[in-house]
Amino acid sequence: MQVWAVEPGAMQITWGFLPRGQLTVRVNRDHPISLVHEGGPGSVALESLSPGPKEIEITSVRGTFRLSTSIPERPGGEELCRIATISDLHLGSGNWGALRTIRDNDPGHRDHYDMRCASYAINEAIDWGASLLIIKGDSAHHRRERDFALVGQLVDRFPRLPMILIPGNHDVDRTHPIDIPLSVGKRGLRMERGVVTHDFPGVRVIAADTTIEFKGTGTMKHVEEQILTEAADSPTQNLIALHHQFQEHPVATYWPPGISRREGKRFLAGLNRAAPNSLVTSGHTHRNRSRRSGSVLVTEVGSTKDWPGVWGGYRVFDGGIYQTVRRVAAPSAIAWTEYSRRALLGLWSGWSPGTIEDRCVAL
Repeated sequence: MQVWAVEPGAMQITWGFLPRGQLTVRVNRDHPISLVHEGGPGSVALESLSPGPKEIEITSVRGTFRLSTSIPERPGGEELCRIATISDLHLGSGNWGALRTIRDNDPGHRDHYDMRCASYAINEAIDWGASLLIIKGDSAHHRRERDFALVGQLVDRFPRLPMILIPGNHDVDRTHPIDIPLSVGKRGLRMERGVVTHDFPGVRVIAADTTIEFKGTGTMKHVEEQILTEAADSPTQNLIALHHQFQEHPVATYWPPGISRREGKRFLAGLNRAAPNSLVTSGHTHRNRSRRSGSVLVTEVGSTKDWPGVWGGYRVFDGGIYQTVRRVAAPSAIAWTEYSRRALLGLWSGWSPGTIEDRCVAL
């Protein structure tokens, strides 16, 4: 039982297992909220919360759990829009884990776990209020026609939601060296192979392809100049979405390697000079982390389809951007992602989530 996510006015509480029965949630001794939990892993989102410290009591058939957290202040000014991101969907994957032995534990569903988690993530982001979805790469598990067809099926389920799609290393791998599709789905969503820019209220969204053909690592060489130009010309804050993360050390200290420290350091120095009011978010690592590089906020957000199974939300205010990372809460999705935490002999359980400060952080 933990407070998984916070944001101005809201929090998400999640748990790994509770028996079936009634749950009662009380915050700072206010009126309780009651719900019936069907058993197993679960989640509850609480809204309309005031800023400041919160003491939470959750009562179930197993007794009472007590948690503490703090609801952050708004970054300042009016809220202008909400944007969501997902990454590392790996549609077409059949298993998970270092030895590929973790398989779908609930095969009775229409959708396999990868499609199930991605679909529910998008649904939850829409309910949260997202007016744009950015898919930050590795939408397909491999460079295969059937995997890209699955990506098309996914995006066609949400024809009214504006989307941006950029490739990741799995989309350009050498499994089947077919031509990368120019677009996916009946809606014809473009696979962006360069830099794409869209202005939304209070924020300029810049998404860029950092892939290298047939390689797992990434590069900024062919997109750096244009990103910096677009960011410098922005009349607002910038939200920059990439697939690969910036490595912090000269050699990769964890898997998978991303963009070299030399390239990342050069780019972030240029961004601090050109547009310090910028948030750069990536995927690729299937983990949640954040750090500051000068005035720039740099984050990594995990995968939809494996522990802990998340999507990123960005609330844009006059005075800043607040990132929150929520777990995909649908019962059949969270049941799978809880099961998938046993990867790497259970080490994945502690490595991937990061801290709540990594996940929920403000520019």
